Amino acid sequence: MEPAVATKLVDLTFQSIAGNLQKMLKEEAALLAGVEDDVRDIVAELRSIASFLTAMSTRRNLDDQLQNWVQEVREVAYDAEDSIDEFVLHLRSKPYDERGVRGFFKHFLHYIKSLKARHDIGSDLKKVKVQVANIRTRHDRYSHSNEAFTSSSSDAATRSDMVFSDPRIISHFVEEAQLVGINESRDKIMGWVMDENRLELIVIALVGFGGLGKTTLAKTVYDDPVIVGGHFPCRAWITVSQNYNIRQLLKQIIRKISVNEQQIRDVIGCRDASLNTEQLLNMMEESQLVQTVRGHLHGKRYLLVFDDVWRTEAWESLRIALPPDEEGSRVIVTTRIEEVANTSCSRNHQFIFKVSPLSSQLSWELFRRRVFEAPDYSCPPELENIGKDILQKCNGLPLAIVMIGGLLASRPDKKLEEWKDLHDHLRLEIQTNDMLSKINQILVLSYNDLPYHLKPCFLFLGIFPEDYMIRRKCLMRQWIAEGIVNSIDEFSAEKVAERCFNQLVSRNLVQPSKFDDNGTVKSCRVHDMMLDVILSISKKENFMVLLKEHPVIPQQHQKKRRLSWQKESSGLVPNTDLSHLRSFNAFGEVVPLKFFTKKRRLRVVDLEEEVPLEFFTKKRRLRVVDLEGCRHFVRFHPKSFSKLFLLKYLSLRNIRLLVELPESIGDLQNLEFLDIRGTRIKELPSTIVKLQKLVYLLAGPWGVRLPKGIRKLKKLVALVMANTDNVQLLQEIGELVDLQKLGIRFDGSFLSLGMLEEITALLSKLNGSLRSLKIRQSVLSGNLKKAIDEVALPPLLLRKLLIDCKLCELPPWFASLNLVVKITLFWTLLQPEEIKVLGNLPALVNLKVGPGSFTTVDLGFDRLGFPRLKLLKIDKHNVSFKEGALRSLEIVKIRSPPESVDGIEHLHGLREVHIDTCNEDLKEKVKNIAANHPNRPKCFVTSFWPD
Repeated sequence: MEPAVATKLVDLTFQSIAGNLQKMLKEEAALLAGVEDDVRDIVAELRSIASFLTAMSTRRNLDDQLQNWVQEVREVAYDAEDSIDEFVLHLRSKPYDERGVRGFFKHFLHYIKSLKARHDIGSDLKKVKVQVANIRTRHDRYSHSNEAFTSSSSDAATRSDMVFSDPRIISHFVEEAQLVGINESRDKIMGWVMDENRLELIVIALVGFGGLGKTTLAKTVYDDPVIVGGHFPCRAWITVSQNYNIRQLLKQIIRKISVNEQQIRDVIGCRDASLNTEQLLNMMEESQLVQTVRGHLHGKRYLLVFDDVWRTEAWESLRIALPPDEEGSRVIVTTRIEEVANTSCSRNHQFIFKVSPLSSQLSWELFRRRVFEAPDYSCPPELENIGKDILQKCNGLPLAIVMIGGLLASRPDKKLEEWKDLHDHLRLEIQTNDMLSKINQILVLSYNDLPYHLKPCFLFLGIFPEDYMIRRKCLMRQWIAEGIVNSIDEFSAEKVAERCFNQLVSRNLVQPSKFDDNGTVKSCRVHDMMLDVILSISKKENFMVLLKEHPVIPQQHQKKRRLSWQKESSGLVPNTDLSHLRSFNAFGEVVPLKFFTKKRRLRVVDLEEEVPLEFFTKKRRLRVVDLEGCRHFVRFHPKSFSKLFLLKYLSLRNIRLLVELPESIGDLQNLEFLDIRGTRIKELPSTIVKLQKLVYLLAGPWGVRLPKGIRKLKKLVALVMANTDNVQLLQEIGELVDLQKLGIRFDGSFLSLGMLEEITALLSKLNGSLRSLKIRQSVLSGNLKKAIDEVALPPLLLRKLLIDCKLCELPPWFASLNLVVKITLFWTLLQPEEIKVLGNLPALVNLKVGPGSFTTVDLGFDRLGFPRLKLLKIDKHNVSFKEGALRSLEIVKIRSPPESVDGIEHLHGLREVHIDTCNEDLKEKVKNIAANHPNRPKCFVTSFWPD
């Protein structure tokens, strides 16, 4: 890892922590009385250090001493924040209101404790100030002893850059025999380049993850014999890179397109014959360089390749030098950044080409061609399985396949043991083997290019295991809870987090895996090779500790702040200090939390385990606890949460045996997110109403009973799914005026008149805030329809709607849901003609028709309606599509049709068809239709269809 990476990360850490401390000075002025001067001093010191580190981040080579200094300062910055947290924890933990003598003594005791807390924080902050001062002194002494380095660094940096080997150069010299899977892509690009029917200037953007072969693809086009043979009289290849200089790039273009010296003289009006071309170029202003390029290219057919463009500003500066003549000229841009691709192809996005990883078959072919000898490139049978296992780690990345293949090719014996050893220690080999180092070097470029605020967001992805599907909302909420992302001016923390996530997607640092109904990325994955880079940086910078197969022995002087427990980990060595832990994420069904306690044991086999009290008591700085999927926990100790004052995010999702929450849940006064979906919890404790900062309360489809006083949770934005069995609870929910997502469930067949009236009133009260609504009634013969029909002020801003109750016909206001994009129906028993009401909804993108949605099992779609529908799911209904029906439909999923599926061939926009049935004839019919469909949609035929 380049030293600049570490420096930039620490720069971010200081800026963030200094900002948090400064914010605390404003918000906690009363609490910090008496110690605010110490806090201000530390903020000033941290900001000063951050400025220095920003300057250091531009240097490519920092020695070990400076890197150690950088790490020391980062740790002391964290210590400052920990001290403030501890102080606020003491002063904010006020006793509950209690009258009488007992109450008086409790408040008096709290007052005495607050005095002690102020004294303690004062002492802690003074220690931190001394630490900062000592570190600064050491650095000053170091800087003076290396004055030659700092005073004349420009020459040294220049020399360093000159000897630095750019790993991307390998893309320019790939043997033709190793060009695998590139023909189809090359032919498509060549078609755009050579299209004689389009004479306007066309910009083609090749965009994708680092190491996918964008440069190699562009080079095969640039070097094609037709192009080299003179189709483009002017052509030039310009490498832009991260650290570009527009003047230098323009001068490169001038040299490569062979502008004669007289043209240059004419532009600047120079008649001095003693000056050569280089001297003339150095005299030119940027505008004159642009004028020279434009003048020479005007009226000519040209091909320019701008390779490795990282900034839209770089493209805009180059674009003005390109004359948009009608000569059939072409420009190719390669980039990792989607924003660059979109900007360069702003006139026509059809020329954006997304470079994808190689398939398993093509990966194996490339690997064989790299490792084994021509002409057949055959792999010995005993090496085939281990070779393919190694390839799985490459995940279709040509760069990694070529580099690893080259390493194996250099070993003449090709022994099975050697290949197994490489497979088992591939991550270490990539970090330490010179032949593989270019993989990391190329991937780290993407990390280096991140702005300071995105670096910890990106490193946080290392929390998740390989190939893990990372949910966007889960990731964003953990960023916020950790303080990695905060609100900025008028933008909420959620908006800032969403922007950060979108930037990671745009930079191709994560791979989208699922999209929602608006086309927004719903979940993503991290490429295995990029995950290795993340973990390498995280270990170096003490960002997190990863627990996997073997016991981890972290450096004792480093404080552990983030812990990721994955699969069958043996855990940490005994007596590891976790008192500074901020985030704990567990992945796997068996997570031995008792290992963290005094009753340590390496493995838990008890299927009905209580989460031990000791796990939480000494980890008071925890902000994030994610135990999703730890299925063997049944209950928490009654006092589990009594000390976790700072906790903001608690996910207990899919802990299948968990039956209840302890009363101490009410002590989590800063909790903002609570997820108990997929548990057996049926009722929340009464103390839940003390969580005044709770924003998200999520339970499963069977609902959870809420205690009296839920109206106190004024910040709730999401409440799903609430079992509502009385008028008072409905009234209280109606007072939560900021609710955007609501799920309510009713048990029993007959609701009283008072309940029906209150349901109607509730939906009217929340009509201005609701964006998502789920309504369920457990009994098919229920009378909930009356309440839904009579809503006076319906929630017309809804984007998502689920109805699981008997309706017979849709309510009158349903036709006015002009913004709804997703509708899910279960057991609504609608008349067949109601399909027309759904078809007239202008924004509907996703429709799920569940069992019993209509009174008939036969559903037909004609050419009218559903103008934007892209995804259709139908369960336990026969379905037919007429010619011209559902023109926007891309995906259809049909589950358990009683008899027939007809007209799939009429769905002209179809990309995927899923059929889940035990009817073999129906399976074959759908497969044949898909095979003969002009779109060649993907066909998925199963006998079990997971939702």
